[in-house]
Amino acid sequence: MLQEKLKSATSAHHDELENLMFVQQIMNKTLTLEQYKTLLATNYVVHAAIESKLHEALDDDIKESLDIENRDKLSALEQDLKEMNMDKADLDALDIDFLLKDYNNSSSLGAMYVLEGATLGGHVIQKKLRANPAFENLSLNYYNVYAQNLMPKWLSFVNVLNTTVPEEEHQLAEHSAVDMFEHIAQVSRSVKNIL
Repeated sequence: MLQEKLKSATSAHHDELENLMFVQQIMNKTLTLEQYKTLLATNYVVHAAIESKLHEALDDDIKESLDIENRDKLSALEQDLKEMNMDKADLDALDIDFLLKDYNNSSSLGAMYVLEGATLGGHVIQKKLRANPAFENLSLNYYNVYAQNLMPKWLSFVNVLNTTVPEEEHQLAEHSAVDMFEHIAQVSRSVKNIL
């Protein structure tokens, strides 16, 4: 299954990104609000740069299968930035270019695997942040973006991923997922320099 191939191909990148994205601090409930701002900024820049491009590149039947209009995460991130009194202008000025090998179903779904997986992980992150007193009054819109629809949306995505990408394009999807992880890491490093 393509899902397993993507998981294997991105394993090392996943571990590197966890270090950049303060996963240890999140899990042991020591994340600071300043670190949270870095997370928000990184996720905002990534989604602002690529989310609509990925969605638009999909064929209409795949968009419909994924209920793509209800997979927007950028608006939740914008709400969280506003709640933290963060100005988007500095983030919008970052010169980050997301170039996929090709904008088609396979490459878009490969990149979306990373973003949808992050959303799945956001459920755990949100619980850990809620247990951290520094976050008790925050909305955490991004980390709870799908709310009670999280598992149905993940299962729907994985089904589409595994059934619509032809085997001869699995490698393209793998490259796209790896590229996505590398872009997110690059954004994380860039954001830390301006916050």
